[in-house]
Amino acid sequence: MSSFDPTSVRLAVAAFTPRRPQRFQELSSAKDVIVELRQKRASYRAIAELLTQHCLPISKTAVAAYCHEILGEMVRPRRRPNRKRPGSVPAVDAPGRDEATPSPVPQPIPSENGEGAAPPRPRGPRIAQVRMLNPQAR
Repeated sequence: MSSFDPTSVRLAVAAFTPRRPQRFQELSSAKDVIVELRQKRASYRAIAELLTQHCLPISKTAVAAYCHEILGEMVRPRRRPNRKRPGSVPAVDAPGRDEATPSPVPQPIPSENGEGAAPPRPRGPRIAQVRMLNPQAR
C-alpha cells in the first residue's frame, strides 16, 4: 500500500470537475437578452418561447427561477381571492364591541307570500337525512 501524497491529491482536486452542470449554465450566455426583455416587461413565458425559437430550449419556470435567483427579482406573493360565504353569521364575541350593544341576530328574509324564510344554514358539513323505507312497501 502506498503512502498518502498531499501534492498528488491537490493536483487531483485542481483537475476535478463536478459531474452535474452548474445551475442555469445554459442561461448565462443569454443573461443580457433576458435582462433587456424583463426591462421591457416581457413575461417569463414570452422569454422562454423566444429563447426556444432561437435554439435554447428552456421552460418558463426555469426562466422565472433564473430571474429570481440570479437577477435578484422579487417574488410576488400569491394572491388568494376572498371567498364570500353566503349566510355567514358575524361572531358574537367580536373584539371592540361592548356588552351593552346587542349582537345582531339574522332575521328571516320574507318571501313573496309574506312568510319568513328559513334562517341561514349553519356552517359545517351537510349530512343527508336518510329515511328508512318500509321493507314491505317494495
